[in-house]
Amino acid sequence: MKRRSDRTDRISSLPDDVLAHVLSFLNTRDAVRTCVLSKRWRNTWTIVPVLNFAFNEFPTELVSEDDDDDINENIKEELRFDSFVCSVLDNRGPSHVDTVTFTGEFMDHFCEPSMRWFHRAALLMPQVISAMIPYFELEELNLPDSLFSCASLELLELIHCPFNGRAYLKQNSIALGSLKTLMLVNLVLDDDFAQKLLLGCPVLEDLQLFNCELLISDISSNVLNELILDDCWILRHMRISCPALVSLFISSRKNTVQIISLENMTSLVYATINLAGSDDENVVDNLPKLKLLSCLSNATSLQLRFLPLPELKEQLENDISNCRTFYNLSSLDIGAWNMVKHFSLVALFLEHSPVLKQLALSLNRDVIQEMPRRDVSFQLEYIETVNIFCDEKKLASKLVRLLGRYVKTMGNINVRKFLDG
Repeated sequence: MKRRSDRTDRISSLPDDVLAHVLSFLNTRDAVRTCVLSKRWRNTWTIVPVLNFAFNEFPTELVSEDDDDDINENIKEELRFDSFVCSVLDNRGPSHVDTVTFTGEFMDHFCEPSMRWFHRAALLMPQVISAMIPYFELEELNLPDSLFSCASLELLELIHCPFNGRAYLKQNSIALGSLKTLMLVNLVLDDDFAQKLLLGCPVLEDLQLFNCELLISDISSNVLNELILDDCWILRHMRISCPALVSLFISSRKNTVQIISLENMTSLVYATINLAGSDDENVVDNLPKLKLLSCLSNATSLQLRFLPLPELKEQLENDISNCRTFYNLSSLDIGAWNMVKHFSLVALFLEHSPVLKQLALSLNRDVIQEMPRRDVSFQLEYIETVNIFCDEKKLASKLVRLLGRYVKTMGNINVRKFLDG
C-alpha cells in the first residue's frame, strides 16, 4: 500500500483574522518576514493588530569604545532599526492596529529620541501605545501633539530610562477623549501638565506615576478610580480630591516629602500610604493643617507606613481623632512607627474601628524601651488575627500585652521577624 502524504497547507487556508491573531504573538520583525512564504502571506502582516518593535530584533555584538569600526556597525544597526520601524508604520492602515509597543534603542539619525515614531504611530489610531525611551540625558521630553490628541487611545505608557536625572514632560495641549489608563515613569511633572491632563482626559480612570518628581499641588478628578504615586519625590504640598477613587497607593522618597491632603474620598476601599519625614524643620513649620487619615474613613483595607518627625505626631493624632468611625475597616497594617512614641495612634485606630478583623504591626528594630502604662477608656471586642513583625521577641511580647488592654479577645497571634515576610 502506498503511503499518501498530505501536503495541504492548512495554516494558509485559515481566515485572515485568525492568521492576524496568530501573528500578533510574534515580534513585528518576524511577522513581516512571513511575507516571503507565499503569495497568500505577502500582505498578511499588514493586518496584524499588534506592532511590537524591539531593538533586540537587530542584535549587535558588544563593542569597545576604542574600536571605531565596530561603533560604526552599531550606528548602522540603529539606523536599520529606525528604517524598519518607519517602513512598517508607513505601510500600515489604521483600521487594523490596536497596540503599538516600542522597546529598546529609540533614536533617529541624530542620536536623539525618535519622536516621529510617536507621530506615525498616533496616525494609525491605536488603542494602546507603550514606549520605553532609554539612555538619554534630556532636560525636557518633547512629544508630538498628535500623540496627546489621538482620539482612539485608551492606554498610554511612557517609560523614560535616563542615565542621570529625569526629564520634564510638557505638552502644549492634551485632548485624549478615550484615555482610561496612563502610566508615566522617571519624569518630572508640574501643575501645568497635571491641569491639562485632568481637563483633557475626561474618562481617565487609572493614573500611575512611578519614580517621578512631582511639582503638583492639586489632583482633582470626578472620574479617577485608581491613583498610584509609587516611589515618587513629592516636592510640594499636594491636595488630592477624587470622590470616585476606589484604590489609592502613595509611596514617597525619604526626606523630600511634603504632606498630602486628601479630600472627598467617599468611594475609597483600599489605601496604602508610605510617607517619610524630612530633616528640614521649615518643611514642618510651613505645612498646612494635616488632613490625611481623616479622609480614609470609608476604606475597608488600610496599609500605613510612616516615618514622621516628632513635630508631626500631634498633627497625626489630631487628624485621626477628628475621623468619623471607620465602620468598614476590616484590615489594618501599620508599620515603621516607633510603637513607644506612636502607639497612641494605633490605639486611636482601634477605638474608631468596630469591625476590625486583621491587624498587622511592624516595629522599628532599634526600639527596646519599656511600653508605658496608659489609662484605657475603651476595649475592642474581638480581632481575628494579629501579625507582629519585630526582631526583638521581648518587645513583641510587651506589645501583645499592651494590645490586650485595648482588645478583649484576640484570635491568632503571629510574631515574625522582618525577614520572614
